[in-house]
Amino acid sequence: MLAMFEQVFILVTFCVIGYILCKVKLVKPDQSKVLSVVLIYILFPLMSFKTFSGQFTVAYLQEKGFLLLVSLGLIPVVVIMAKLISRLLGGEPYERNVNEHSMSMANIGYMGYPLAEAVYGTAGMLDCMMFGLPMTMYINTVGYNMLTAGNGQKSLLQKIFTPSMFGILTGCFVGITGLKLPNTVFEIAKMGSDCVAPISMMLTGMAISQFSIKELLCNKKVYVICAVRLALMPVLVWVLVKLCGFTFALLPAVLLYAMPCGMNTIVFPKLVDKDCRLGAATVLISTIVSMVTIPICLYFLL
Repeated sequence: MLAMFEQVFILVTFCVIGYILCKVKLVKPDQSKVLSVVLIYILFPLMSFKTFSGQFTVAYLQEKGFLLLVSLGLIPVVVIMAKLISRLLGGEPYERNVNEHSMSMANIGYMGYPLAEAVYGTAGMLDCMMFGLPMTMYINTVGYNMLTAGNGQKSLLQKIFTPSMFGILTGCFVGITGLKLPNTVFEIAKMGSDCVAPISMMLTGMAISQFSIKELLCNKKVYVICAVRLALMPVLVWVLVKLCGFTFALLPAVLLYAMPCGMNTIVFPKLVDKDCRLGAATVLISTIVSMVTIPICLYFLL
């Protein structure tokens, strides 16, 4: 539980740094778009390449490949549930997209994987990465296009092959084939990957600084979204996995779906100058509350 708290505390600290930088006017809030561009087009693809080039091997796929199928089976159920609740919450179409994505897809990359390694070791992290592959693909294709809607007309190819998706596919190819690349390539990927979490959280803080904290905390819909994200979704996937007898997938399923709202509801909209007020509120509140809900979920469901 201490390791869980430390991981969340570290992330929140970088969020506070970004918030302070804007409040003392060392950085202008509108300059945060630069960080979004760096994350989307450089750091996210590097992180994806690093993860899958090192882990997505033939041997591991043969041993743990069924985790992919379990994850693929859960995503439609979770997305449909989130879509129904977002419609009940109402709002204009883009707001419903943000609500749906916040409830269905968690912060698996910046928080889930590091937390899995800290609490359950390398083996637990690898299982989470395998289970999280379909979720990552969904976030970087469907999720990316939902949260950047209206940014011009895109072809089907452009909708599928987002920058992060390119990193995923390239990493999978290198991992499966065992292609030997210069160590410099992997060092670049590692250094870029290490920057993702702190920069993402600073971007979150910068985005939050544009709005009144009171305004973010007073949005009643946000608390419904956070309750669904932090309580309903982990319990739902626990029930489904148990009913189907896939107990081997309990750890990655519960851990990843117990994570707070993903920061992509800030990062992706910022890229196209869309309002990220709602995304900032859900990330802020769910990340803080998750310091309590994550240990409870893992204690009672695993």
